[in-house]
Amino acid sequence: MKLLMIHVWNGSERSYRGRFSNLLSYPSLTLAVIYSLIPEGVFEQIDLIDENSQRVSYDKEKYDIVMLSFDTSSSLTAYKHCDEFRKRGSYIVCGGYHATALPDEVLQHCDTVICGPAEISVPEFVRDFSAGEPKRKYRNYNVCPADFPMPARNKITKRRKLKIPAVVADRGCSNCCKYCSMRTMWKSDPRPVESVVNEIKSLKAKMVIFYDPNFFGKREYALELMRALKPLKILWASNATADFGYDHELMQAAYESGCRGVLIGLESLNSQSLTGVGKRFHQADKYKEIIDNIHSHGMAVNGCFVLGFDSDTEEELLALPERVDRLGLDLCRFAVLTPYPGTKLFEEFEKQGRLITRDWSRYNQHNAVFTPVNFSAERLDEIYRIVWKKAYSWRRVLKRTFSSPWRKNGYVFILLGANIGFKFLGIDKRFRK
Repeated sequence: MKLLMIHVWNGSERSYRGRFSNLLSYPSLTLAVIYSLIPEGVFEQIDLIDENSQRVSYDKEKYDIVMLSFDTSSSLTAYKHCDEFRKRGSYIVCGGYHATALPDEVLQHCDTVICGPAEISVPEFVRDFSAGEPKRKYRNYNVCPADFPMPARNKITKRRKLKIPAVVADRGCSNCCKYCSMRTMWKSDPRPVESVVNEIKSLKAKMVIFYDPNFFGKREYALELMRALKPLKILWASNATADFGYDHELMQAAYESGCRGVLIGLESLNSQSLTGVGKRFHQADKYKEIIDNIHSHGMAVNGCFVLGFDSDTEEELLALPERVDRLGLDLCRFAVLTPYPGTKLFEEFEKQGRLITRDWSRYNQHNAVFTPVNFSAERLDEIYRIVWKKAYSWRRVLKRTFSSPWRKNGYVFILLGANIGFKFLGIDKRFRK
C-alpha cells in the first residue's frame, strides 16, 4: 500500500512566503510526528507534503490512503484535496484543529476523522484499515506523554525554514482564554524531563525553539526541566504568559539554562478587554514593568497583540504603534481577533448573530469575520493593516533593534533579521479578499 500525508496550507497563507520567509518560519512537527506513529511494515511507500513550501499533485502517484492535517483557515483547501483524491480512489483521513472542532462537517469530505491527539488514534486506524474495518471517527484524548515517539524529522522538508529545530515539552495549556482553540485539541500534560532532554541531545543543535503554549505554566516542572537543560549549554526560546515577568527565580533559571527570548501574548493594552476574554493576567498597566524585568534577566520579548475586542476603540488601536514603542518590546506581532470553531468566543458570537461569514479561508487572523462593537468589520481590517505598517516603519525597526538590551549579547543581527522579516510580510497588501 501507498500512503500520502499532507500538512495543508491555503493559498493566501502561502502567498507571503518569499525571500524573507526563512527569517520567520520554524519547522512544523505535524508530519514528523504522524510519520513516527505509522506501524512499520504496513506501507511500501510513504510520501509527505508540507504545502508551506511544496505542492500537491493529484495524478503523480496512486495512493491507497491520503491523510491530511489542517486548521480552519486551510480547511477549504483541504476539502478540495479530499474531493480530488477521493475521485481517484484514495481513502481519505482528516485530522487537526478544524477536524477536531467540526468533525461532522469534515466527514462530508473524507472517510475517517481523527479528533484530538494522534498518538493512539493513528496506529489504531492503520490497524483497523488493514483489517478492513476502519471507523468513521477516532477520539483518544488520554495519551500518556511518556509514550510520545521521537518525531521523524529526517522525513520532512526543511525548505524555507529556519535551521532551528523545534521541541515540545507540554503541548497543552491550562488557561481558558475564550478565543483560544488549544484546549479543544490538547490537554496540558508534560513529558518526562529525561525524555525531553534526550531528544534535545539527539538533535546536536546549539539552539532550539520550544513550541509549548506556555513553557512556564507548570512552575515546578519548568524549574526541573531547566535544571536539566543547563548542562547542555544550548540556547532556546519559548512562549510564556505575562506573569512570568514577576517570577525572578523562574526568569533567572531560564536565562542560566539558555533562554534568550520569550513570546508573550499581551493581546491588549486595555485591561477591560483582557478581562472580557478570560485572560488570567489582565493588568495591562503592568506590561512595561514586566518587560523591563525580563530584559533585566537578559531575555528578549516578542509581544503579541489582538485587535477587535469589544472594549477596543478606534483611537486606542491606531495608537498601538506608539504605545508599543513605550513598552520597549524587541519584536511585536498583531492579529485580528478570530472566533475559531470550538472556542467559547465562536459560541458567543454565533448566539449573538455576530459572525458575518463562514468562509473558513478568512479565519486566518488577518481578516475580520465578525461584527465588532465600536466600528465596522471593514474598518477593523483597515486599522489592522495601518497598525502593522506603522509598527514596522524602518525607523521603528532600527530603533527596536539597536535599543534592545539583546544587542549587548551579540544577537543584534538575529533581532534585525526577525524585524525585517515581519516588515516584509506584506500584511497591508495581502490576505485581502
